[in-house]
Order: sequence, then C-alpha cells, then structure tokens
Amino acid sequence: MFANNDIVYRVNAADKICFTNKQYDEFAAANEGNAALTAAVLHRPIWDFISDPTTRHLYEKVIERVRDDRSIRFSFRCDSPACRRKLELTVVSVEDGGVEFRTRTISEETRATQALLQHRAGPSESLLRMCAWCNAIEVDGVWVEVEEAARRLRLFEHSYLPTLTHGMCEPCFMRIKKTLSNA
Repeated sequence: MFANNDIVYRVNAADKICFTNKQYDEFAAANEGNAALTAAVLHRPIWDFISDPTTRHLYEKVIERVRDDRSIRFSFRCDSPACRRKLELTVVSVEDGGVEFRTRTISEETRATQALLQHRAGPSESLLRMCAWCNAIEVDGVWVEVEEAARRLRLFEHSYLPTLTHGMCEPCFMRIKKTLSNA
C-alpha cells in the first residue's frame, strides 16, 4: 500500500477528497496549514484547493491518465519558511474510480527563515506569483529562488510583504507535460 511516512490522500470518482492519513494532517499542521487539515478538506472537491488554471488543467490530465489505469510519478518542491523540501508524488488509481496521491520526502535542506513564505496576517494588495511545482518566484518575467526574489524586489524595505499566488513556470509546465505524454 504505502510507506509509514508517506503523506496520502484520495479522491473518489466525483473528485471529492474522501481519505487522508495521519501523516497528511501532521504535515499540514507542521506547515501552518490548518486550512488544509482533514476536517477542512474532507468531502470537498480537490478543485476547491487548486486555483491556478494551468495547475488545475495538469491535475485534471493526471487524474484522467491515472483513471485509464496508468500511474504517474513526478517530483516537486514544497518549501517551508526555514526548509527547502523536494518531494515525490505518485498518483495511482484505486477502487471505484478513485485516485490516490502518495507523497514522500526525497530531500530536505535547512535554510535561513524566509519571511516571504510565512503565513501572516496583515493587508497586502500586491501579489507575487510562485511556481506551484518548484517554488520559484516570478520577478519581471524571470523565475528565481525566494531569496533572490526578496533581494531583487527589496521586499524587506516595505511595511507589508506581498501575498503569494500560485502559477506554473514554463520549465515545470514542460516537464510535467512531458511526464503526462509518456504515461
């Protein structure tokens, strides 16, 4: 089935989240993700949690391919303010048209805390786009690491940090598209 430390969630045939494991909640809680805890996501469509149109389209294609009895595996980044984290996602079909998402940690690297990645209260009307797959941030049409984005934009000279919104950089889009075409 899955390793003891894998983060697992499933969607049913209607694309509603129908299962999460203990590690899922532990990961969400440890990463300031109370809005992602099982109590907040269970029985809701996965689409409620994917706002970027490109990312949603790719997830739709992943789920479609997996339901055709193919499994898909790819890596992505999921950083916290003080940690760079590379993860691997395996998506497989399960009974009754469901789909299971299994995430395992490939590597973690501690870094100086990046305030831009902290969940915080406070008004901010400016937005910065972050790649949902590699965590690069778009600055003037160029995708850079969060530390470089903070330096280039002189973010810490402002009263409030911009709000992060998610999208997908071109290299990640092409990599995932290639994975899908080979699946």
